[in-house]
Amino acid sequence: MKIKDIIANVKKDKDFQDKIFIGDFAEKFFDLNYIQNWDDQDNLTAYYFANWHCTDKTVGYKVYFYEGEPVAVSEQTGRKSSEEIEWISKEAFKKVKDYIMSFAEEFEPPITLVNLEQECGYDYFVQFYTQMYDYHKNNALYNGDTVKITGYKDSFNDGKYHPEIVEIEFQDGSKIWVETKELRFKFNVV
Repeated sequence: MKIKDIIANVKKDKDFQDKIFIGDFAEKFFDLNYIQNWDDQDNLTAYYFANWHCTDKTVGYKVYFYEGEPVAVSEQTGRKSSEEIEWISKEAFKKVKDYIMSFAEEFEPPITLVNLEQECGYDYFVQFYTQMYDYHKNNALYNGDTVKITGYKDSFNDGKYHPEIVEIEFQDGSKIWVETKELRFKFNVV
């Protein structure tokens, strides 16, 4: 008997039906580990055409159906053996995969959508000098003026904690020391 004949004639009754747990199926055959183990669906079914008892589990050969149409056959010869599946066609594989992924989409975590109308100003700050790139050091803003950072003293410059300070140079060449947190930086936009 050919496999196509077995698929066409497999008995679809309760004695030969295998319960499908979507999460287990997704993990075994699609390597998807995050889908919950739903068993109350009836679009994907499986029926053994040869089966036997192995310790505490039914194993054997079965045909999988999606929405009543055959999509795959599988083989598991022992309880500790993995179930190997072969698909009837790429289209059948894709239909079942899309169905499995619908369970993943159903249980996706909620996402936060950005408010595109939210006002966020024109600049930002960098907490510490050591977090700055060269473009920060050459294009800082202090009280609205563009300045360059030319020196730095960390918070523990004498063994005691002090606010971190940097030396800034104005466009006219004058320099002063200010706390790093007083500087702002323009967004990287055109």
